[in-house]
Amino acid sequence: MTSTRKRSRRDRAAAPPAPASQGVAPVQAGRALKPPPEWRWRTFPVYFAFSLALFVGVYVGLLAAAANDAGNGSISLLLAGIPAVMLGLGLSRIVVRFMMTRGVIRPRAKRK
Repeated sequence: MTSTRKRSRRDRAAAPPAPASQGVAPVQAGRALKPPPEWRWRTFPVYFAFSLALFVGVYVGLLAAAANDAGNGSISLLLAGIPAVMLGLGLSRIVVRFMMTRGVIRPRAKRK
């Protein structure tokens, strides 16, 4: 079911010209844009994303090498253990935090 009402046409000449994109964000009504926040690289989300990407990348590479019958894969399997351990440490931290929020375990007492 469509309406029989006509939409009003917008005049293109009345619209303000679009700013030229030169890699700089436009300033809106005299307001200066805030600089982006300083990125903290040594945080858990960055570590977990890195270890997950490394794990997936290494294992996809192993599958591609196995599909091409690359021969001896014992060294590559040994090196594939490193991202697996990194991912395991990240997952263990997530599981422990989840268990703390559910009350299954209690956080350690702070040392004096």
